[in-house]
Amino acid sequence: MGEKMLEYSNKWLNMAQPEFNMAIYEMQAEISKTLAHPLRLAILHNLKNGEKTVNELTQTIGATQSNVSQHLAILRQRQIVKTRKEGTNIYYRVASPKISQACDMVREVLIEQLNQKQELAKNFK
Repeated sequence: MGEKMLEYSNKWLNMAQPEFNMAIYEMQAEISKTLAHPLRLAILHNLKNGEKTVNELTQTIGATQSNVSQHLAILRQRQIVKTRKEGTNIYYRVASPKISQACDMVREVLIEQLNQKQELAKNFK
């Protein structure tokens, strides 16, 4: 069993580097496309501290229930969120904490950029 696992690992390591990179970049682009909507980012931000129902998300985000549901369906289809059913409620959660971390990091970079622009604007007054 260990030899087969090692053989499989070596296969990936020996794979032509550009082909492997392109496959990863294509997958990354697909996730990026999925995250490229403000409402989906707001949903993920609201789910980072724990699971919520559509109604709870609707109240905190301020979007309609049907709109939140549509975006949750896309996030679920792309395996970015997972669900758990309890009675009549469906609870949504982020599939991996790394997704929330990545979104937070991008937001932090944007905040830093905004702060730099504000600082530059102050210097030109």
